[in-house]
Amino acid sequence: MKISWGIIVMLGFSLFAAGIIAMVSVSMTKNIDLVSDNYYEQGIKYQNQIDMKLNSAEFSDKIKTEIKDSGLLIEYSEDLIKGNFSGEIKFYRSSDAKKDFKVNIETDEKGIQLIPVMNLDKGLWKVQFSFKKDNKNYFLEKSIFIN
Repeated sequence: MKISWGIIVMLGFSLFAAGIIAMVSVSMTKNIDLVSDNYYEQGIKYQNQIDMKLNSAEFSDKIKTEIKDSGLLIEYSEDLIKGNFSGEIKFYRSSDAKKDFKVNIETDEKGIQLIPVMNLDKGLWKVQFSFKKDNKNYFLEKSIFIN
């Protein structure tokens, strides 16, 4: 049986159109979260973020994170917490912006903070420390993996 060239062209065009329709319908159902809703304003102020990261170079090894059964154990070095020290911790989930949350830095007398993570989704999280020590701003980012 011989198929005419017109039928082959129509079948090819139909398959192409069906592929385009499938691609558009799948892409319309995907959840697309921006890293931040006000990314333009943050882009303008990014030099402040760069300066805070440069300031934090001396503190990168003075904040230790470890996943325990009871939660995320954060240990701040003694010289970091003495004096005027305050800030917040942001848990950033790149796959879903609705799961991001912030916690204030609150240490005990030994410089330890325990944050429960049992209810968090498994996978990669970025933990962003924004803190102020002796009227100077710092920003430090660490990655954790929750099993």
